Parts: sequence; structure tokens; C-alpha cells
Amino acid sequence: MPTEPIVQAGTSLSDREPGDAANRRGVLLVNTNSRRGRQSFGDAQRLLAEQGVALDSAIAFRNVKELISAAQNAIDRGANLVVVGGGDGTLSSVAPIIVRSRSLLGVLPLGTGNSFARDLGIPTDLEAACSVISSGMETAVDVGEVGDRQFLNLATVGLTSLIARQLNVKMKRRFGVLSYAIALFVALRKERPFRARIETESGVEEYDTLQVVIGNGRFHGGPFPLAPDAGIDTGRLVVYSLATRSKGAFLRLALALPTGRHVDLPDVKWQTCRGGRLSTTPSMKVDVDGELCMNTPVEFRELPGALRVIAPLDFTRTD
Repeated sequence: MPTEPIVQAGTSLSDREPGDAANRRGVLLVNTNSRRGRQSFGDAQRLLAEQGVALDSAIAFRNVKELISAAQNAIDRGANLVVVGGGDGTLSSVAPIIVRSRSLLGVLPLGTGNSFARDLGIPTDLEAACSVISSGMETAVDVGEVGDRQFLNLATVGLTSLIARQLNVKMKRRFGVLSYAIALFVALRKERPFRARIETESGVEEYDTLQVVIGNGRFHGGPFPLAPDAGIDTGRLVVYSLATRSKGAFLRLALALPTGRHVDLPDVKWQTCRGGRLSTTPSMKVDVDGELCMNTPVEFRELPGALRVIAPLDFTRTD
């Protein structure tokens, strides 16, 4: 079952006034394999220093596992702020370490989709993003969990997982957001329908499908809304599936994604929930924020308010 919020909505996370950068001391960790990581590393150090954020260290990594280790070491040494520059996969990899600590996450969106930054309203402009870290407000947002893995954006099975597997650093650097469309058409040629069974507090649904998406937050795949009224602090996941074997229906879904009204299509099943269980026939690989890390069946749940993060001063909590 879902946990209670670690920080209740509206609870003050520190004695500092919003916008006060005093005592914001920590580390800067940048994934240089992210779309803008390599060219942004030096500028990020300079901008954060100019805006009053004290950095004990600034390290660039090509290996996310090494970046995760550095984040843990910084927290063990008492850093109250871990600034991470990278895409959604990098941020999702570091988030569980922040959840287990009392540190803050600062976000520099240097990837392709930057869905988590969009959830928070953090701009992709580097100087503006650094300004959020120096003068933004501390808040708490939700984290999803599937099996023993936490995620910020998506856990998926089927076509969406296959799309993620087609993407690589070279493709995303060359084609940007267009790389998602290229990967989509490759995946459509390869994917086969499967049987899904979804059990939540609302009941049980079972049908043939091409994909199942379990989403945390408002956006997925970059700028695409998960569903109307979805949010990063609602305490609920969004689960949607394409309840048909038709690949043409998936194309219609893809065309509707920019509006967030894909969930209104007749072949789409969706709900919000606190958690549940996903089973498939045959057993399928589960992609968790870009990493294939388990097979179905899996348990999933929302962890309300589990992650402490710096958001813009105009960030509005969902009530």
C-alpha cells in the first residue's frame, strides 16, 4: 500500500525564507552524456557561484553509476544540496538517494525530454535553471515505485518500452525530440500484442494491449501531458493502456499525445490510483525511466511527497 507523505502539502521544509540561498551548500554532478551536459558543465559552475550557491565540488561524469556513487558520498559527508545536471534518466537514478536522505535535489535540465523539470516548471535555459536553485522554494513532490525501483516519470511495458530501447545518446543528440518519432516507427514494426491484467483499488481490468504506461507527474516523453489534471504532487499515479491490438490505434494515440486528450480515445483505458499490480501474458520487460530492470508481474505504488526538491517560486501545488 502507498506510504503516507513524508512531507505534507504546504509544510515548510526549512527555516529559510523562499529565495534565501544561505546554507545552500552542496555539490554539482553533471552527466556529460546528456544532450547538453558536456557544454553546460563549466557554465553551470560559474552561474551557481555567481548566484551565491556554495559548491564543495563540481564533477562531470560519463558513467551514471559513478555519478550515483558521488551523490551518495556527498550526502554521507553532509551535503544539504545535490545539484544534478542531466536528463530524466539521470535524475531518476539519483532521486532514490535523495529520498532516503534529508538533502535537497537541485535540477539542471540538460537532457532531451526533461519531463521532470517541466513538472516543476524549471526552464531549460541554464542561467534561469541556476537561478531556481539559488532563489527557488523548497517543496516535496511524489515519486513512483515499481518493484524495488523508484521512478520520477514512467514505468512502461510494451511499445513505449521498445521505443525507449531504440533511443540512444547519438540519436538524441542528432535529432532531439524528433528522435522519439523515429523510435516510434521502428518500434511499431517490431511490437506484438500481449495480455495485461491491472489490479488497483478501483478493481481489476484485463485486455489485449500494445502498451501499459504507469506515470508519475504531469508530463511524459518530454512535453506530452499524461492525462488531464495529472501532477507531480497529487499523491496518485496515472495508469493508461491501449486496450486494442491495432497498431493504427497506437498512431492515433501518438497524434493525440500533445494535447493530453489521448486518454479520451475509445481504445484507451486509464485511471488514477495509489498503487496496484500489473501482470502480463507473456511476461514482459518493464522499462523504468529508460532502464529495463525487471519483468512482469510487478507491484507498483505512489510515494506521496517523498522527494525534496527546489522549485521556482511560482510553483503551484496541486490541491
